[in-house]
Amino acid sequence: MVGHVFALATAVAWASAVVLFKQSGEHYEAIGLNYLKSVVALLLFALTLPFAGISFFPKVPVRDLLLMLGSGVLGIAISDTLFFRQLKLLGAGRAAIVDCLYSPFVVLASMAWLGDRPSAREAGGGLLVVSAVLLTGVRQNSLDVPARDLRRGIALGVLAMASTAVAIVVLKPILPRYPVLWTTSVRLVGGVLGLSAAALFDPGSRGAFAALAPQRAWRVALPAAFLGNYLALALWVAGFRYGDTASAAILNQTSTLFIVVLAAVFLRERFTAWHALATGLAFAGAAVVVW
Repeated sequence: MVGHVFALATAVAWASAVVLFKQSGEHYEAIGLNYLKSVVALLLFALTLPFAGISFFPKVPVRDLLLMLGSGVLGIAISDTLFFRQLKLLGAGRAAIVDCLYSPFVVLASMAWLGDRPSAREAGGGLLVVSAVLLTGVRQNSLDVPARDLRRGIALGVLAMASTAVAIVVLKPILPRYPVLWTTSVRLVGGVLGLSAAALFDPGSRGAFAALAPQRAWRVALPAAFLGNYLALALWVAGFRYGDTASAAILNQTSTLFIVVLAAVFLRERFTAWHALATGLAFAGAAVVVW
């Protein structure tokens, strides 16, 4: 039950961050926005660890440490950059549709990597959630997206969700061994290192460092970083640590419905009876999983 609460709280925090990231994307390139939020979150976690009584340098097998760092490179440096590019091309509504692939990818990755088998209850709840997401997407908005941007955005979103799923599933066996906050911090170190390497060696990514310079866009970008890469990231890892993989993935997926509601309020996207029906289906599916 504790894992379920963490997973659902992740959805709320992440949905709030996505709305702010969409607004921030008007001022930053994807890698710059990712770099800013990752550095901010890492600093926040570095300040949090001493208050939680957690050592910066516990004794950890080299293999586990490399696995966490690699998870950060894949799940933060690569996946989040792909996500921001997708968000800019598709907008919050269509991006939310593609993001519903996250849950199936996690289940597939857990089956392949961990040998998990989702129960009939989890499968039924997941079907309700995914059905709600698809229903929401059908009537999401009337804004036209050029065919090329649509194809590219969908491809980027698929890659983002697949890499996110793999990045967390490979950590599942070792998560119980370490404090959640410390594990999340190490993943952020991996993400920042990966982004720094890209900014140093890829000419097209060197503008990422400029995102760290104080500017007016921080008014939106910093709250987004706190919600999306500090609060949501810690809750996300905790959900997988204290709950089973399939249930955590399905409950995380309800962020799509939260995004629809928040986008309607703050981004002026349409909210119709179809959205209300989809929201009801999603929460019914989440209730089935938790119950």
